[in-house]
Amino acid sequence: MSGRQETPEVSGYARSHVAISAVVGLLVAVLSVWWAQGFDIFYESLYRVNPTVEGGGIGSDWVAGNTIPALDFLIALVHAADVLMGAFILVMVFLHWAAFRRLADRMRQPGEERGEAVAADGGEQE
Repeated sequence: MSGRQETPEVSGYARSHVAISAVVGLLVAVLSVWWAQGFDIFYESLYRVNPTVEGGGIGSDWVAGNTIPALDFLIALVHAADVLMGAFILVMVFLHWAAFRRLADRMRQPGEERGEAVAADGGEQE
């Protein structure tokens, strides 16, 4: 292996310990789902969306059957807030991605000579 470790968060652990931990985690997740389904393994027994309104079900409008206007408004408000927060998160992800890409382009490789540049932090060049 080269001098750089590919997964520094698991340094100090044996590969077998990491593999065993992953297998145990996956096993616990699968058993949890199996237990939540009532120990059934057939796809016919999995939870389904049951229509509560005649002709409703998957693909029906989320307002169908709602007779409380305040609840309808709150549902619409939560959906709008969800869309706005999702858009904000995407903007922040791409903004940070672009900023770090730009920063990485300006960094020097180990052993690379200094170039002629302005000290961006307001300090003085040595």
